[in-house]
Amino acid sequence: MKMKQTLFLIILVGISLQNFAQVFAPIGAEWHYDERYHISGDIDYIRFQSEKDTIIFGETCRKIIKRHQVWCNMRPSTEHLFNRNDTVFFYDTTFNSFQILYDFNAQANDYWIILVKDENNNIDSLIITVDSVSQLQINNSNLKVLHVTYYKNTQFMQETYYSKIIEKIGDINNMFNWQPHSVIVCDDNYSNGLRCYQDSEIGFYSTGIADSCNYTFVWTSIEQQEKGNLFSVQPNPTNGSIIVELANMSNMKIVINDNLGRVILQKVFSNKTNIDLSEFQNGIYFLSLFKNNQRIGTQKIIKK
Repeated sequence: MKMKQTLFLIILVGISLQNFAQVFAPIGAEWHYDERYHISGDIDYIRFQSEKDTIIFGETCRKIIKRHQVWCNMRPSTEHLFNRNDTVFFYDTTFNSFQILYDFNAQANDYWIILVKDENNNIDSLIITVDSVSQLQINNSNLKVLHVTYYKNTQFMQETYYSKIIEKIGDINNMFNWQPHSVIVCDDNYSNGLRCYQDSEIGFYSTGIADSCNYTFVWTSIEQQEKGNLFSVQPNPTNGSIIVELANMSNMKIVINDNLGRVILQKVFSNKTNIDLSEFQNGIYFLSLFKNNQRIGTQKIIKK
């Protein structure tokens, strides 16, 4: 009888430890991200929700469902995550295996690697390096924050960007903060950062980047016409130069990207400027206009 009681206690302890270790994505947790579009001025929201447990390859995973897909992120409409101690793994349908999403054991100078495939089906390594570690108090929870650098070296270019990963919440830009085809211009929706997070343990947390978790804004045809009148590009299509002319604005920055997303030209100007594209190959380019580092409009340019 004593042996049975001991065995029973061991099982209970094991179950308790397993439940304690599952600290990421508790059932009912919700993430709301700010949703933007590269061409349109519409604003919407992306919602992830931890729905239930399911088994994949013998691992008890949390099933994460999405309000809709983020096409510039190229992730499936349903995600599956599990914890092992302080490491969060995600199921990758591309490789049919689990990969590390977050390592909350990591300290400064530690790193982990996520494998992704590019548009040519080549395998690239996304390296996430911890630059520093800090703490964040949310309600009654003291959470670890990883300040990280994402680095990817592809056949087209080297890509580096920075973010923060909050314990129990995840990356503040997107739970999956990468675009496998990021060197290609994506004209669809993308995450602009975490608005809100909520679960039964932490409670409600808002970053304040939007008026509410589910704030939306529709860019009407009148507003589109007003934005379209901010600047003009002529001639378009072009076989050489283009003239960019502003309407009642000054000190604007032009950024022109090719169809691989590479910046081919940047220029600050006022009123009117001539841009020579004769040395560039024929094809599609994207001209964006910025005021105080905020994009206020984009036009597609055809060079032929």
